[in-house]
Amino acid sequence: MKFYCKLLCSGLVYFFLGTLTCLAQKGSKVIYRDYTRMEATLLDSLKREGLSRFTGMRGLRQQAQSVKEGTRLKVEPYRGAKRGMKPGEIIAGRRASVLTVNKYQGATTRPETVVGWAAAVVLTPDGVCVSNYHVFLEMLEPSARLNPADSVMFVATEEGKVYPITEILSFSKSGDMAIFKIDTRGDILTPMPLGDDLPAGCNVHVLSHPEGYPYAYTNGVVFRTVTLNPKDIFARRMEITADYAKGASGGPIMDDCGNMVAMVSSIRAIFYSNQPPYSQQMNVKLTIPVSSLRMLMQGKNE
Repeated sequence: MKFYCKLLCSGLVYFFLGTLTCLAQKGSKVIYRDYTRMEATLLDSLKREGLSRFTGMRGLRQQAQSVKEGTRLKVEPYRGAKRGMKPGEIIAGRRASVLTVNKYQGATTRPETVVGWAAAVVLTPDGVCVSNYHVFLEMLEPSARLNPADSVMFVATEEGKVYPITEILSFSKSGDMAIFKIDTRGDILTPMPLGDDLPAGCNVHVLSHPEGYPYAYTNGVVFRTVTLNPKDIFARRMEITADYAKGASGGPIMDDCGNMVAMVSSIRAIFYSNQPPYSQQMNVKLTIPVSSLRMLMQGKNE
């Protein structure tokens, strides 16, 4: 009898907890954001700030060419959280740490415009950020050529606040990472807490900007952990099942506590045949584990 009483009590507890959770979700305010004018808003913000205050692509390239690959920095990572979070809490709590990387294109045969390019993650309150090497390829690769249409590369918040990129601090080509500094104009930014590399099977959460879909959330699990070159620590990759696409580069991969555990890098498609019809079957998402980022930030993996 006592057993059945305990079972009934446990069932009632779970029922009421489930009801409260449901009520909490129903009571949450749903915000519908208009992203269709995001690039126009950024163009207006650039003009208000004054384009002359932003480092041009050529100037940034000249500075970047003087940076030695693999330079170890002394950047203190933001301590990771230990409390588990629901997906909605992760989105709300971490979106301020995710910036958009954009390019300004001056008027030529077409009107001036702003083009969304990628994502970047805030590492420190004073504006040290990270994105992919391939996002800054034109500045970092000596043989690369600048697109004549691109005048300025800058970052922005979801609210449309724009910040100049002032310098590249360090990078790793094999690690597909570039750490850079922005001028926050005295603003205190919200840094992303860093976690640890995750093994296969662990949950992951992605907040990124697939082309035309800024601040999109997806989730999945770690698919595999591999190395592309056993002799190079920066060649490690964490493969995941969470979806992302072109434009998501530099976006954070987070654990269940909202800590950054990896960064979006690339996609590898698997086809049934190498001849038409190709019949694509699967996309493998390759990400950069946070241990590689820690190596550039501190010269060690703690």
